[in-house]
Amino acid sequence: MKSTGTRGSVWSTVAVIVGIVAAGTVVAGLLHEPQPEPIAIPGCAEVIQPEDSVRVNYAFAIEGDADVSEVPWRFEAKSQAMTDALIAALPDGSVVEPEPFAPAFGFDALAVRQSFDGEAQALGTITAADRTGILSVTVRLSDQPAGPCFAGVVEERSTQTDGTVLDIVNRRDTKRVIALATDGTRIDLNANGVLTLEQLIDIALAPGLRASAPA
Repeated sequence: MKSTGTRGSVWSTVAVIVGIVAAGTVVAGLLHEPQPEPIAIPGCAEVIQPEDSVRVNYAFAIEGDADVSEVPWRFEAKSQAMTDALIAALPDGSVVEPEPFAPAFGFDALAVRQSFDGEAQALGTITAADRTGILSVTVRLSDQPAGPCFAGVVEERSTQTDGTVLDIVNRRDTKRVIALATDGTRIDLNANGVLTLEQLIDIALAPGLRASAPA
């Protein structure tokens, strides 16, 4: 009985050791699993990878928005000049569809003065080249630089000859361009179902949307 018990203990011990070794091998395999290749984004010198985004997102949460009293589009003349510039920058033949129960397409100085962040937004339905969709344009002041690109958020970065930085997302029906001009104007354009990427970039680069453009 004693010898049988001893053999049982030995085999139990061996089973435990084998189990520990196997588990360690699995864990080691997981820890040494090949990591995916870093994502590169054209035009971006620094790219924040998806696995690093959670750790750094908080650092870019504050964009340095200007106080309402600092933005020039709180005045009617400036907001109207920006509205005119926006409409003029739309592709030839574009139509701003009427919205009976919504504000007219353009920037509203009163809404800016009543806001907390000094943003001006124009939102409307646009028809261009037989396609109809939504165009949203948000303008604000920011004292922050363009910063790194976030993988999965930005697909391409382009720096213009005048120093304006464009962050671009180009998907099938949704396109986004964020323009950061050298005078601190940040323009965020989103088009859904309408406009090509080139047309959206043309709007983003319209001089009349800049804070420094005369009213």
